[in-house]
Amino acid sequence: MKFSIIKREPSYFFNNMHEDLTRFLKDTFGDMEFMDKGHMPLEMTFRPAIEVKETPKAYKVKVELAGVKKEDIDVDLYENGIVLHAESKFEKEEEKENIHTSEFRYGKFSRTIPFEHPINPENAKSEFKHGVLKITLDKKEPEKDEKVRKLQIED
Repeated sequence: MKFSIIKREPSYFFNNMHEDLTRFLKDTFGDMEFMDKGHMPLEMTFRPAIEVKETPKAYKVKVELAGVKKEDIDVDLYENGIVLHAESKFEKEEEKENIHTSEFRYGKFSRTIPFEHPINPENAKSEFKHGVLKITLDKKEPEKDEKVRKLQIED
């Protein structure tokens, strides 16, 4: 068996390793910024899965928001994108129980999704069923009589 030696610059490898690892952990587990004395997360930022599809006439966005109530979801529409806000609230029980394992995520979520083509916010449609938010956003029709303006070049 033959092995080849690949030269690598050590500083290149370690420069972004911390940032890459931090990003991976945040994407996987969310931000656990607030901890109680037992090191259990009191409030975490969760990062639900999203899917963005583009058709010739529209963008279709799906967001997995299991455990989030419809009234805790806000979507801001802009001409060039959308901003999603949601919150999954931790329900405190009166009984004192020790949680041995909990993989549920609670906290606030905010995500900006930019689009390459402008959208028409007035024609936006949404549906929230079985913990999945579906949004359909029509693309703006390009102006037919596009005005071309010549740039005057100065001396």
